Amino acid sequence: MNILPDNQNNQQTQQAVSTPSTTISQTGAKEVEPGGIAPQEGLRDATGQEVSLPKEVISQGVRIQPTSAPIPPSVAQMGVKPAGANIPAPTTTTVALPITDDQISRGLHLGISNSLYWLAQWCIRRLKQVHIALKNVHGKLIRTKS
Repeated sequence: MNILPDNQNNQQTQQAVSTPSTTISQTGAKEVEPGGIAPQEGLRDATGQEVSLPKEVISQGVRIQPTSAPIPPSVAQMGVKPAGANIPAPTTTTVALPITDDQISRGLHLGISNSLYWLAQWCIRRLKQVHIALKNVHGKLIRTKS
């Protein structure tokens, strides 16, 4: 990497090739001209809600595309539920297991020929899928986020 004195950097910038909206210097760096318009992400207010367009803009044929699509009733009857960034995630995760946490702990210490061992292994796997771990704290089993 070549480091040039400030007067040589200014000379290179003055010799840059110009287009109406951007300037590309000899080093390949792209510079935006002053007065250029930055692209907008969308029309949103401070709370993040979309804002309606003014009448002048609508009269020119501009329209807002919806950010989410409604689920048709026939599909909703099949059990499909909306998903994505606009849907709040559940705050608590409940896992229904066929045995208690104490039975899981005891089952893990049995031999591999015992069916309770494999049921305990399956329960641990289900807990790991929802990012929950069993920890033994002062002789009591507690569930923690992992």
